[in-house]
Amino acid sequence: MKNLKFSTLFLFLILSFSFISCDNEPLDPALVAQLTTPGTGNPGPIIPGEEVQTGEFKASIAGQDFISDSSVGNYVTVNGGNVLTISGIKTTGEYIAIQIKNPAIGSYVINSVTGNQVIFYRQNATTTDIYSATNYTTGQPTGVLIINSLNFTTRKISGTFSFDGYLLNNPALTKQITNGVFTDVSFVDNTVTNPPVTTSIVGTYLLTAFNTSIPTDLNGDGASSINQINETTCFNNSLLTLNANGTFTANSKGIDIDLTVTPNIITCSTDPDISGTWVLTGNILKTTYIESGVTNVDEFTVIGNTLSITANNGEIVGTANGSPVFLTADITIIFTKQ
Repeated sequence: MKNLKFSTLFLFLILSFSFISCDNEPLDPALVAQLTTPGTGNPGPIIPGEEVQTGEFKASIAGQDFISDSSVGNYVTVNGGNVLTISGIKTTGEYIAIQIKNPAIGSYVINSVTGNQVIFYRQNATTTDIYSATNYTTGQPTGVLIINSLNFTTRKISGTFSFDGYLLNNPALTKQITNGVFTDVSFVDNTVTNPPVTTSIVGTYLLTAFNTSIPTDLNGDGASSINQINETTCFNNSLLTLNANGTFTANSKGIDIDLTVTPNIITCSTDPDISGTWVLTGNILKTTYIESGVTNVDEFTVIGNTLSITANNGEIVGTANGSPVFLTADITIIFTKQ
């Protein structure tokens, strides 16, 4: 049997799913205000002014080329986290705006309602129609953002994106945004070192999202999902508890492919609980524990009442022609305080 396990302490699990950060907490109102057109309450871009205006920003909107006349960016500290907003804007007022909380190189599943990575599109300066990367009927995210390069010294960012845009006030209307590319878009850095965290970190956290860049259909119902919690019960009640004395405990649940039987089947697994110590610096939570005689240190990003941890190109369980297989994918893990 090839063991594929998920542990609450993530980097401990090379045989398990690996992770990327795509946080799953509603954006703070102050963050949303950065993407608000004055007087309308609608998301809007950073308007060219004091911000740096360099780089290329383009996409295909419903099959039509979108090439911005200016590309701008701003990086600020809000409520214990750093937020980077970049916009591609045309002189007509048409724009695409991207907001990323605690940005890093990697892949993100974009959800403009509940996520901390958001994308908006507006057609022109006179309309209040805002298209966002969430299917409001299903509540599912519809976009993918990949940051290929991010340099905080030169303050430039490059990457790609695509999403199905749903109109905020009429989700029956959609726009397909594909082939999105932003290259060497510059940003002003107005962040604060070690910003304060506004919520108490002590408590019990439940695994609330396990999103993968490749959708799977582990339960065989014919409907694929990016959230593996919707596809298997193997991760139910995965908990991480941070105690006031600086210690923690975490259970370790996972998903296996049993290769000893024909046909191969998917099974759940449980390992012994993990315990160790934790330290919070700014909005970075470091947990330390010993596994097989080796000391491990994992770093979580604290955003509001959620914890997240990141890695790329993890091995996950998927299916092919109805049989379980191992796939390489980027993964979003979110724990929410109970």
